[in-house]
Amino acid sequence: MKRQMVLDYTLVFGALAPYAEAVRAGEALASVCQHCGHTAFPARIVCPQCTGNVIAWKKLSGRARILQRTAGPEQTFALVQFDGAETRSIVRLHAIDPHLSHGRLIAPHDELIGLWLGADAPDARKED
Repeated sequence: MKRQMVLDYTLVFGALAPYAEAVRAGEALASVCQHCGHTAFPARIVCPQCTGNVIAWKKLSGRARILQRTAGPEQTFALVQFDGAETRSIVRLHAIDPHLSHGRLIAPHDELIGLWLGADAPDARKED
């Protein structure tokens, strides 16, 4: 039996709204804990290091090192670490040569908020 369900919802980003707006524009905006200085991207309201909950915003370059990747039938995903952040992220890869070890954050290619990584500048380093 097949049934169709339609769900309308609104995501409210609250204190993370600056982060969400930056990601939609293809920019990396990290949270910095004002207690211990831990820099997180994706941004966090509560620090994963000290559990502090007062943050400031820091713009990152958007460049990330690819640590692991996995390819599915339609999409490729990777575990990455963005330059300037102490955390790791899962991103969707877009048109990145399998031999490249770095990419750059790009605006999502669909209506959903998400982290997408595209090809870095022409001088992007290849894996050794």
